Amino acid sequence: MKRIVLINVAFLMEVEEAEIHKDFGVIDQVTNELCHDQAVKIGTNEVNVDWQSCSTVLLDPLSMNCGQCAACGRWTTDREKNDPVLELGNGATFKGNLLCDDCLPEHHRWSF
Repeated sequence: MKRIVLINVAFLMEVEEAEIHKDFGVIDQVTNELCHDQAVKIGTNEVNVDWQSCSTVLLDPLSMNCGQCAACGRWTTDREKNDPVLELGNGATFKGNLLCDDCLPEHHRWSF
């Protein structure tokens, strides 16, 4: 028996403010390139993945539970606060600093 698995993948890109609301600007062009059916080679086998949907989110640390890790700069979300951005990697505030799961101390609940 076969089952269907949904694989979510998130990409981040930095754009100039003027690009954010531009019709068919760089955001739309990149999205169009990324969002299509693909054949993924695993060893000597190919696995077909069927594109289902794409969406974009303008990250705003002032109004959303997201920010850059104070240690490495990777974007993360604080899993100990409300409304985590689940498309970002797990993180938490430790000693007053937002840290990603790679930079959190080893004993921390959300460390990788």
